[in-house]
Amino acid sequence: MTAPRTYALEEMLPFARAALQNYERLRSDFSSEDFAEGLFFELEKIRVEGVVRGGFPASTRTKFNYGGPRFPDGLRRAVSEVLWYLIHHGFILPQWRDFPSTAVGTQYWMTERGRQWANGADPMPEDVAGFLGHLDALAPKLDPIIRQYVAEGLGSFHREQYFSAAVMLGAASEKEIYLLGDSMVSALQSAQHQKDLLALLGNRSLYRLLTFIGEQLRGVSSPVRKSSNGLFDGAETHLASLFESIRVQRNDAVHPNTGTVNERSVRMAYDSFPAAVLKAEELREWCRKNPNTL
Repeated sequence: MTAPRTYALEEMLPFARAALQNYERLRSDFSSEDFAEGLFFELEKIRVEGVVRGGFPASTRTKFNYGGPRFPDGLRRAVSEVLWYLIHHGFILPQWRDFPSTAVGTQYWMTERGRQWANGADPMPEDVAGFLGHLDALAPKLDPIIRQYVAEGLGSFHREQYFSAAVMLGAASEKEIYLLGDSMVSALQSAQHQKDLLALLGNRSLYRLLTFIGEQLRGVSSPVRKSSNGLFDGAETHLASLFESIRVQRNDAVHPNTGTVNERSVRMAYDSFPAAVLKAEELREWCRKNPNTL
């Protein structure tokens, strides 16, 4: 990973997450000084400009230089921005100085939600470039329209427009399912199944299509499963996350009174999307290479 040159929030957040996960002082009550130390320990690993050890006596708690004429003002502002981002999203919260009369103190604590975020797997949807780079590495032949939907959705997520982010991810998932269904036609042995699938694809019967694909995956024979090097193992579970994104897009996002679209649910959907779309792409490739097999 290259050093963030502009200290942009989306570039700094992965290091903040690593700091919350790895830096011992951030496991319980901690100060803004502790947070800066943990963040700088992570930034030092990639030699970010302005992250320099020294400048204070060795007896103090700090190991890095946080001042002087050569210290970048942008880095100072970036640390503040990251800290308040974590507070705004409820990942860390101020410790009560005098409960319940004084809610704002100088110490912070990590919430359970923050622990889940800190222990999450890469990539995070806040890091648009990182997420897309990860997706490109997993699925280099991904349909460009799907990629565009994801990119638009990530932009919405970054702006805290979670309905829009859910709709875009649902559209990407729907497109992937239709591509999978199209690839599956030639892989089916039964002429009737092929006819049924073509009809579902032609009249855009999405929910019936989802049911049909699920039935075909459940019905894969043992010899085919054994010869596919585990391709079908867990396939339904991965595709279920695509199905769920479509459900949210069709129901919760369009008719919010029928369900809930919030930051946590949309984050979970984006977290699971790369693995799900990779499985769908692998199934598509297998279907193309194995006609009349399912």
